[in-house]
Amino acid sequence: MSDEKLNTILNDALNEVFVLRKDGQDVGLLELDFRTPDVCELAFLGLDAGITGKGLGRALMRKALNLAWSRPIKRMWVHTCTFDHPSALGFYIRSGFKPYAFQVEVQPDPRLTGHLPLDAAPHVPVIQPP
Repeated sequence: MSDEKLNTILNDALNEVFVLRKDGQDVGLLELDFRTPDVCELAFLGLDAGITGKGLGRALMRKALNLAWSRPIKRMWVHTCTFDHPSALGFYIRSGFKPYAFQVEVQPDPRLTGHLPLDAAPHVPVIQPP
């Protein structure tokens, strides 16, 4: 995504971004996208790697759900993929989301294009072209 497109999304009044701070440090991020009428997309929910497993993800998800459903929406959804944390899908299901569709998308590996470091998503093998 171009910087211009990202800037447009992040500065849209219907797209809300929150930072989770612990001991004065930014450790998590939450993005709720209300740009589609009657819908909230949980566009991003993430924690720094060193802070996982301490209940902060659950607290951040509770906040996301409360913020989203305090609006007049009819649907809230999230899209996950293999580059997310290996337990992301289970976490979303435990949070009340129901799998709706399964889709196979083939895209260039962002680790091989230089958009992500080679050690990102270590649970996904890097397949180097010959």
